[in-house]
Amino acid sequence: MTVGRFTRVLRTVFFAAIALLSLALGGVVCLMCQVLAGRDAPTYRVDGHVTSHEQGALPVGGDEQAVSHTIEVDADDRHYRVTAVDSGLDLPPGQPVTLDVSTADGSIAYLRAGGGVVDLRPGVVRPVLLITAALLALGAVYFGAVRLNVYPPVATWLALALGALLAPVAVFVRV
Repeated sequence: MTVGRFTRVLRTVFFAAIALLSLALGGVVCLMCQVLAGRDAPTYRVDGHVTSHEQGALPVGGDEQAVSHTIEVDADDRHYRVTAVDSGLDLPPGQPVTLDVSTADGSIAYLRAGGGVVDLRPGVVRPVLLITAALLALGAVYFGAVRLNVYPPVATWLALALGALLAPVAVFVRV
């Protein structure tokens, strides 16, 4: 194999690798944006009552005394199950509750009972950190590819465009 032929094969392999990496990292960014959008989606209220309550040990962050509460709620001909490490979920069966259900994915955003409100939405720190890390990784990969002159910058940006176009597909295929 000659040097010219080896260089072409190497460029083709790197182009495919950069495109696949763009797809994966772009998918992470899209998925985390979807998580953040679902977190703050509009909600609708549903009234119901607690049908069962369970407690269990759930060591969280080194806290061996943490207790998880799992309640089941019947509301509007639907059955909801909620588990969290929050004393606000320590509700007896029969307790009337109001659920704020997300219109985006049907998850419970808030639980209201007896004058208290429990926020059950996922946090924002992890998605924001993953978005930042994925964008930094994409920047480093493209900077490295152009800097090492592995292949022309046009091919690099073509790989980026391919990854960006295919990333939403990765998000919706997981559902």
